[in-house]
Amino acid sequence: MTESASSTLSPRQVAQTMYAALLRSDREALAAITSPDIEIHVTKELPYGGDYSGLPGFAALFKNTFDLIESTIEIEQFFDAGSDVVAVGRTRGTGRATGAQFDAAIVHVLTVKNGLLVGFDAFVEDRPITAAINGTAGQD
Repeated sequence: MTESASSTLSPRQVAQTMYAALLRSDREALAAITSPDIEIHVTKELPYGGDYSGLPGFAALFKNTFDLIESTIEIEQFFDAGSDVVAVGRTRGTGRATGAQFDAAIVHVLTVKNGLLVGFDAFVEDRPITAAINGTAGQD
């Protein structure tokens, strides 16, 4: 997708394109809708949480996440809020080292400008994922 093609997408279309690309592990499609200056914030309590910047940061987030968990994201609802799109859903999967399963609530806020994703804030229910990574699920 060229930049001119991506700029015709609405914020919700950019969000939907991002989740579809994530499901396919399509890095080219992700790069086509992502600003090189994207700012990313992920719940800091997660082992892969923190702040990431730019396309290299986006790639690092996915690598750090993939190294620790195998998961799928299921978006249950989108809310349009101007240039932001709020995605509410769940992530389900397993800790790679432990095989322990998790099911966690997520809220993502995606900021889109000129058809490109410029901000991604991921609020994630951290305890189920951390427990699956550490093999401590059910030990609350």
